[in-house]
Amino acid sequence: MKVDPIISVAVILSETFLVACMWGFFILKIDWLKDINTGKEIYHLNISNVLSAIRFSLVPMLIVMFGLVSENNNGNIKIKISIFIFTVIVCLTDLFDGILARKLNEVTKLGMVLDPVGDFLMITCFSILIFSKNIIDWWFFILIMIRIPGLFILMVFFLITDIKFKLKTTFLGRATIFYLLCFLGISALKLFVDKPFPFFDEFIIVTEIIGAILIVLSSAQKIKLLIYYLKNQKIIRKELSKENIQF
Repeated sequence: MKVDPIISVAVILSETFLVACMWGFFILKIDWLKDINTGKEIYHLNISNVLSAIRFSLVPMLIVMFGLVSENNNGNIKIKISIFIFTVIVCLTDLFDGILARKLNEVTKLGMVLDPVGDFLMITCFSILIFSKNIIDWWFFILIMIRIPGLFILMVFFLITDIKFKLKTTFLGRATIFYLLCFLGISALKLFVDKPFPFFDEFIIVTEIIGAILIVLSSAQKIKLLIYYLKNQKIIRKELSKENIQF
């Protein structure tokens, strides 16, 4: 069985880029491994960061396995079982990394970045996979690519140019990410069977419209917040200094 070249290339480039960024953070921002609340030095990857690293590693593997199954809807049952197991592991790491960090007093700046970046990686890679199989429409795919990778690139740009900002999550932002993850999960069912349930194609169209509304609204909220940060750098620097958080 063969995997489409576009999937392999996208996965390899995404993983290589993100791993390079992680090593860059270790080299240039070693203080990111300090506990935010206590200032305690952490000289090794804590369990939360390890869970995030596991998620980074498993996402490309999942994409490749999904690609294998899509070549043959009656594909090997072992691959399907493996996909299910790895998907559960990815979801559990996403759930527990933040919980353990807070419980063990190991909330680090690196962890605050890795958690959303892990979600961005999942959404970006799975969107490319689903789009390459003609399951979602091109306009919705473009919206996702603008919203998710675009936000990550902007965050990296702010770090490079020393523009101060807060990693502030909002209800609308979390709802959008959760919605997209659920949408992509349901859409991926078509990789296994042609018609997962009645009116599947109509369901995808309706959920794309709802998703587009969420993406536009959450993006507008983020843009408004970014404009505030740009206009009030002195205030943001003071607030970050008091909170002992410097990005």
